[in-house]
Amino acid sequence: MNTILERNEITLVRDRSSFIGVLLHVTSIESIKYHLEEIRKQYPKAKHYCYAYVLGDKKKCSDDGEPAKTAGRPLLELLEKKEMDETLLIVVRYFGGVLLGASRLMSTYLETGVNVISSADLVSIEEKYVYHMSMTYKDFDELKRLAKKLQFSFENVTYEDKINVDVLIDNSMVEQLANYFPKASIEVMGNRKVYVR
Repeated sequence: MNTILERNEITLVRDRSSFIGVLLHVTSIESIKYHLEEIRKQYPKAKHYCYAYVLGDKKKCSDDGEPAKTAGRPLLELLEKKEMDETLLIVVRYFGGVLLGASRLMSTYLETGVNVISSADLVSIEEKYVYHMSMTYKDFDELKRLAKKLQFSFENVTYEDKINVDVLIDNSMVEQLANYFPKASIEVMGNRKVYVR
């Protein structure tokens, strides 16, 4: 699954109407409500605030007064097609006085959504297992080298008599890690969602 960590925004003008696509990272229904309110404050004179979001198994879309299924539904289908999660896609429309018709309206909302997603800096959402390790300074130098080679990460490093570090890896690599560092103590901390560029 993919998401965005930094807000991205683009504008598309079609027959004097402005369509402003805004892509946001969300982690709760409350954050979705907050962002929707903020967008309405930021663009107070807009005619429509159409949106779609995917947050785990929660999905919703709104045409916000546009003809049924011309805005929200295509935006939601786009998020699903691009395998987005934890993502809110809003398209704000300033009406320019020219009616586009349902078909052109839908394609314009979709084009705005495609453009804002394709210009965004997407990250993948991965499930990693966290292991707390206590090791010698020499082993820690080896861990740093191994992390680059096998592409895993670590955090929360403390330097005392031994080095304590949390290692984030795929579960399949634990045995390999234990073989590399037989003298290190390894404690299971659980799993965690991480964002990988």
